[in-house]
Amino acid sequence: MLSDELKMLVEFMGVNLLKKDNQTKLEELIFSRIESKDDFYYINQYLKTIENYSLRKFLFSKLLKSYFEKFNLVYEGNVLQYGEEKIKLDIDNDIFDSLIDLLEETEVDGETLFYLFSDDLGKRVEVLKTLLKDRSKKQWSEEELVSFLNNLTPLTKEFLKLVTEKGKIKTEDITQILDLKSKKSVSALVSAVSRNAPIDKEKLIFKDNDYITINEKYRDKIYRIFNK
Repeated sequence: MLSDELKMLVEFMGVNLLKKDNQTKLEELIFSRIESKDDFYYINQYLKTIENYSLRKFLFSKLLKSYFEKFNLVYEGNVLQYGEEKIKLDIDNDIFDSLIDLLEETEVDGETLFYLFSDDLGKRVEVLKTLLKDRSKKQWSEEELVSFLNNLTPLTKEFLKLVTEKGKIKTEDITQILDLKSKKSVSALVSAVSRNAPIDKEKLIFKDNDYITINEKYRDKIYRIFNK
């Protein structure tokens, strides 16, 4: 587990991990490899046991940075950034435990998470309304997915198949792989998927900044259907 690897590094190097050269290695060995909810959870639990305050604070900031990168958000020096907007955050290890579960919430994208932290009450209310609205959406059955996919155009099918295989992919990469004219063509394909889906069904894909992401709840089912 990554938490065990981090523990070994801390025991071996201690505060030397704070040196600039070692920070780069630490990023490569640990924080750039974090993928799962469990990775975040167990690393956070281990960080709580580190006695040296400077080292614990440094490692926790790296963990937060990795977490927010999963939502395509920039986190640096207690400041969270979405586009040109910035919010100062005060998050401790216990609060972070609660945030980890959001990784499995398909309705929560970078924009939603950012505005959940906003000081603007109006924006937080709008986010809450959107989340409640999405919760009311119905799930897809496999038969409904088969029918939906069969009715898509060949190019839209190729687009959805690509996003399903990758899980998360940049619009620029989609443009190159599918030989599209521009990023606007990708936006048109996203719209085509949404437009052809019943209005009362959960979203199958999400557009977040410059990334397109598949709804993980249906990823395996869609993959199986495409590869029958």
